[in-house]
Amino acid sequence: MTQREASVIPRESATGAIYDLGYRHYDGPRLGRREAVATLFVASLRAAFGLGRGGRSKIVPWGLSAVLLVPAAVAGAIQAIAPGAPSPFTYDNYLWNLQIVLALFVAAQAPELVSGDQRHRVLSLYFSHAMARSDYALAKLGALMAALFIVALGPLLVIFLASVLVASDVVAAFGDQLGNLPQVIGSPLLYAVPLGALGMAIAAFTPRRAYATGAIIAVFLITAAVGAILAEAGSGRISELAPLLSPFVLLDGARDWLLGASLADSPVSAAHVPLPVFGALTFALALAGTAAVNWRYRRVGA
Repeated sequence: MTQREASVIPRESATGAIYDLGYRHYDGPRLGRREAVATLFVASLRAAFGLGRGGRSKIVPWGLSAVLLVPAAVAGAIQAIAPGAPSPFTYDNYLWNLQIVLALFVAAQAPELVSGDQRHRVLSLYFSHAMARSDYALAKLGALMAALFIVALGPLLVIFLASVLVASDVVAAFGDQLGNLPQVIGSPLLYAVPLGALGMAIAAFTPRRAYATGAIIAVFLITAAVGAILAEAGSGRISELAPLLSPFVLLDGARDWLLGASLADSPVSAAHVPLPVFGALTFALALAGTAAVNWRYRRVGA
């Protein structure tokens, strides 16, 4: 059909339509790189808790957060009912005893933050604007660490408030509990930074959420199992160094070094390694995980 013939076709016989979508040039303020990173951090932190998404996205993060809070609430209720009764949980052993919940949170939410962007091939859109590749990596990593810190801080704050509110002299009890603030804040921070770096380093290397979640859980389980087996079956220096394979043992050793209070059920004392070594290895774990995430995003989506 020639162009002349097409021009005489009645308008009502056309099968398509052209819409004016109203695209206009943006003349507003351009906030730049810093605001872009801050926006991505806040959006990722909200995504870690399923905020702004469907109900199914909230089940895992809020469910695990509730599981982590319940023992602290129960311990506080026991103190209120029977003042002076010994509590099975302290600021030092709480996160160690519930480490499996933190591991599940990392395994579930680290892929939630990064796998979708790779799977849907939208990384090039992020990198085509003011945001650098390292900005994206650090914003996502920081959001996961912040989410972990919030989740880990919650139950320790419950223990702190319960210890104050059940006392007969609330003001005096509050003053006494202020000395525990380093444990209340320091322990969640020690857990959040290395675990977030490790989980994000694994999740960043696959667009498949299921694969990333399985890999993170496998790392936690295998390192703990191998460390325990070598500690029991090994001999000499091997059995002493075997507990260092588990990230959670490293974290507890670093906590013991920086905040004090050794735990009887922790393999830290069985390792026969100076406590500063645990701190150095924990720092190395966080640094290596951060470096791996940055390296990955310098190459992916190019």
